[in-house]
Amino acid sequence: MAALTDHATRQLTLLGALVTQRRRALNFSSKEKAAEACGLSHVPYRNVEGGRPVSESTYAKIETRFGFEPGSCQAVLAGADSIKLTDGTELIAGGQISRPSFDEMTDALKQAITSAARLTAPNLTLGQTDELTDEVVKELQRRGILPSGS
Repeated sequence: MAALTDHATRQLTLLGALVTQRRRALNFSSKEKAAEACGLSHVPYRNVEGGRPVSESTYAKIETRFGFEPGSCQAVLAGADSIKLTDGTELIAGGQISRPSFDEMTDALKQAITSAARLTAPNLTLGQTDELTDEVVKELQRRGILPSGS
């Protein structure tokens, strides 16, 4: 087998880290339990987490059981830095990007503004803080950044 390039080694290592991260998020207590759930023996599964190349069918089994979009493992090996999950979120090294609804974004924004107002302007009353929050949300709706009517 030909020696791996630095890029290939980095991508295999990244894929191993992403698979490990997802295994932990799915609460598999061991690599062996994850391998079994994927319909694999522990050796190829350990190779994936260890950043070593395996067959495409091994990657496909992990993708299916771990909720990765089909082809995600190969995409990482080709240079992608994240894995798309079937639930619409994206798995990145060290975290997971979610795609919140506009209502969730609006609620989170209101909470952030209220929290920031309390920290930076503690003399504001609750009513003033609520008014400030509402005005920021309305302005973002006028600019088309947030949907109207939230």
